[in-house]
Amino acid sequence: MTTLTEALVAAALDAYDEPRAARAGARALLDHLACLGAGRRVAPPGLGDAAAAALLDRDDVHLPSLTHPGAIVWPVLAHAGAEGEERWRAAHVGYEVTARLGRALGAEHRRHWHATTTAGAIGGAAAAALALGTDPVAAAGHATSVAGGSIVAVLERTGTRALHRDHAAATALRCARLAGAVDATRDGLEHPRGLFAAMGGAPDGLTDPAPLSALEEVAFRAHGTNGFAQALVEAAAEHAGGGGVGAVLVEAPPAAVALADDPAPDDADAAWWSLQHAVAATLLGFDPADARALRDTRVAALRTSIELRPGAVSAVTVDGRRVERAAAAPLTDDDLLRKWHTLNPGVQPPIDPRRWSA
Repeated sequence: MTTLTEALVAAALDAYDEPRAARAGARALLDHLACLGAGRRVAPPGLGDAAAAALLDRDDVHLPSLTHPGAIVWPVLAHAGAEGEERWRAAHVGYEVTARLGRALGAEHRRHWHATTTAGAIGGAAAAALALGTDPVAAAGHATSVAGGSIVAVLERTGTRALHRDHAAATALRCARLAGAVDATRDGLEHPRGLFAAMGGAPDGLTDPAPLSALEEVAFRAHGTNGFAQALVEAAAEHAGGGGVGAVLVEAPPAAVALADDPAPDDADAAWWSLQHAVAATLLGFDPADARALRDTRVAALRTSIELRPGAVSAVTVDGRRVERAAAAPLTDDDLLRKWHTLNPGVQPPIDPRRWSA
């Protein structure tokens, strides 16, 4: 009888299309390397590449699953020495397993666990196994049994959440290297005492076909603020420059409101995580990451006057005029290259995604 782990890995492999994976993979790899280069310059000694790539909170995000696959998958493949077509195939599977599992685990799981770490360790293990020539099902089975990561680090916004990425990447590599050498857990997902039973969620839809792969769906962050606020910045930008700012209503998905509601951030890190700050700064003509916005009395006053509530999409309403965004605009290849140069001034990008353009 086919186990759920076998079915998950098989579904990921079945969805692989080399030209599409190479195209999407080149874009995701460039974004990862941009985040890694910038993160490395400020990372303390001893921090691994997965943590460094996430340190500035600019790494990619798969919005349907609320996971960040890239900071885990790409360092794993670099350590495994994956290149060429092998790299794109392994990356595709790593993203796919991470995103499918993260989505299935859902909100119930995210109340207590950091899905990027739990799902990412398993997806990273499958990717590493393909790159190393070991069994991706066994690697994922090992990782399912040891994956973890408390959501408290995210709620507290401590650096521990970056260490989660290092833990997931190291776990993924070790599980992949030992796949086949050590018997692996087979029913770790569906067992009555397995991952779903212990950590929440349900496997409904886990292996269903999808029109786009997770590697193609992943979003890249253009704006200097948290991932939840990317679409809000673009909605707010449509109101900016129109004179005075009156009554402001901000709507955001419930997960965003739960994690990023802060009308009075008292330092740069808190401002980065504040939906109100991102919107207020943008409405008043600032980049949200500009230190001057945090000190500006007009921004502070506007932040505290914003009404924030959960909504189906991200939206900013100013004096009755509503602008909504289901998601931030996708970044073009040129946008990704600009992001590279913003994060790594004076350094030439090691990969040009336009090489794989259709």
